Amino acid sequence: MKTLSGKLLACVVAIFIVVIGVIMTYSYISSSSQISTLFKSIQKGILDASYTTINITMNVEANQHLSAVAEQIAAIDKNDVIAQRRVLMTTEELIKYPSMYIVYENDGKVILQDYHPEVGIENLSSNFDDVGLDLRDRFWYKETKAKKSGIISSTYISSAGNYKNQRLATATYPIIKNGEFIGVIGMDLFVGDFQKRFENFEREELPGLDVYITDADGKIFSHKDQKIVESTTPIEAEIALQAALKNSLEGEFSYVSNGKERVGFYKQFPFGWTIVSATTKSDYTDAINKQFFISTAISLILLVVGAMFLVIFIKKLVAPISSIQSGLNSFFDFINHKTQDISTINIKTNDEFGQMAAAINQNIQATKEGLDQDKQAVKESVTTVGIVENGDLTARITANPRNPQLIELKS
Repeated sequence: MKTLSGKLLACVVAIFIVVIGVIMTYSYISSSSQISTLFKSIQKGILDASYTTINITMNVEANQHLSAVAEQIAAIDKNDVIAQRRVLMTTEELIKYPSMYIVYENDGKVILQDYHPEVGIENLSSNFDDVGLDLRDRFWYKETKAKKSGIISSTYISSAGNYKNQRLATATYPIIKNGEFIGVIGMDLFVGDFQKRFENFEREELPGLDVYITDADGKIFSHKDQKIVESTTPIEAEIALQAALKNSLEGEFSYVSNGKERVGFYKQFPFGWTIVSATTKSDYTDAINKQFFISTAISLILLVVGAMFLVIFIKKLVAPISSIQSGLNSFFDFINHKTQDISTINIKTNDEFGQMAAAINQNIQATKEGLDQDKQAVKESVTTVGIVENGDLTARITANPRNPQLIELKS
């Protein structure tokens, strides 16, 4: 590291490391923001898609279907049970609703028609059904009667019919005849199938993603984890969501579940349910850390490769210095009489090193010639002194020395 090339390499690598560090720091901050924004956008997109599919099924289609069926039922004589069953069965066959029913206001009579593909229209019963309880006391009947419009109920465990003890939701619509409320038509929908739809929205980027739905009472009834659905006490997600709904019917909230912080986006349906798209915050940070690791690895590889190229480049760049140093050492040995020969510096470049070498070579050559002249003058001086000592005072030094003292001696 004491060599010039080593010092240059150390300086360049140090600057390179500082620059990469600054760039990586900025990149980490920038990518953190970008990844968070991207993942939130994905999460919101999943929420919107999930909201749309459930809203179409439970609100738009259900309301339209029940409205059309209610008009047909109102046009049929109440006691023509088979005709009413035909309408219900035809609707079930088209839409695949598990069960539809009619409850009349004046006497509480019920027509309950479960969907059985194997049962033909010719086998329909002409009798009203005895369900063992007065359905006019059910909350969905009372609410529909009070609002005179369709509703979507909270989920509940069915207490009658072929789907007894199963979790269902009820969509209802009032039956109006000649401007008078005469009953309610309703249909049951399984809520367990919703999670199958949400499987289509799963993303590799969000492995901790859950899409779940709460009813109007804030209870989660659709979730991939059945234990959460079956829980009888409010969980963290339900508590946090209810607090968020007090401020806005749509937005973002966070909560801690099983020791992990989760980020959720929610949106409430017109009929009171709320759908949530939630994932662990570690999904965000893991993606950020992964990106940072990749960036760091690439930067280190570039640093190593760059350092290797720098070593080669700097060695090539400062190589002329070695030639200059060798030439100067040879020259100094010559003028200090350590050697009898002298070599010039062999650099053929046109850069500053080449110009420096050419100037040094010119001076080396001039110095060598001067020393040769001085050497010849000294030699001749010795001979002349001998001649003079022998009495010939006319002897003279004819050689032309370069050294000023020798020139003075000659004179």
